Amino acid sequence: MAPSFLDLRQRVLLRRIKNNAKDLTEIDLVDANLGPKAICKILDALHGNKVVKTLWLSDNSMGDRGAVALADLLKASDSVCQVILGLNEISATGAVALSGALMDDDAVLDVLCMGANFNVGDLGASAIGDALRKNSSLIELWLRDNGIGVKGAKTLADGLTQNDTLKELWLGGNKMGDEGAIAFAQSFRSAKTISVMDLSNNGISDVGASALRDALERNSSIIKLDLFGNDIKDCIVGDIKELVSANNKRAREERRKEFTKAASEVTVATTSSTSPSTCIQ
Repeated sequence: MAPSFLDLRQRVLLRRIKNNAKDLTEIDLVDANLGPKAICKILDALHGNKVVKTLWLSDNSMGDRGAVALADLLKASDSVCQVILGLNEISATGAVALSGALMDDDAVLDVLCMGANFNVGDLGASAIGDALRKNSSLIELWLRDNGIGVKGAKTLADGLTQNDTLKELWLGGNKMGDEGAIAFAQSFRSAKTISVMDLSNNGISDVGASALRDALERNSSIIKLDLFGNDIKDCIVGDIKELVSANNKRAREERRKEFTKAASEVTVATTSSTSPSTCIQ
């Protein structure tokens, strides 16, 4: 049973939150067995805090009540930018509330991890997918083992095509099948920033994998694509690995060129600032 009140350590944490303790940039309450009432108490206290950036809240049975309270906090906070929410009994209701926070014009959240919230489902995933169309802050989104099927996958894929910031999308352990994989393959053609995609254990066969392979032939941004645990022929997996490897090679070369250019500009600037003046005094 989750406690109905905060223990001494958590009451001390509340005071530190309210006092904006400068060293309290991260709160780790993983597996603290708090329950929704205690979690909401802590989230409410964070409304006036300007220091905390990361919340580790996994495995606290916070449920949809906690997710709604978190969504309210994210709409009000300009400091909390990373939230980890695995194993919290969050359903579609909580996911819809969080999607509302992602759609806020002033959203600053860049990492949202919601793994192993098994009842998010298509409704919750679709709400988050719709939010991706408008959101301009999120960089990593983890929705592993969320009970997402074809409909949710398609909405997420569509959201990717209109998003300019998301780089990593983790969807392992869902049930999108070939239809979902094909939707993401289509999104690869226009998605601007996505570079890491986890589609492991999703019931994908050669049909969906072939679509992904064909899309990768025209995509240079994907540098990691996890298809572990799907029933795909080795030859198709091999083709995909080669295409992803080629993208990695291009990405490394681009980073090398950028580094060389930046170093050259620093050298020129340093030389100019230390050269003796040639002006007549």
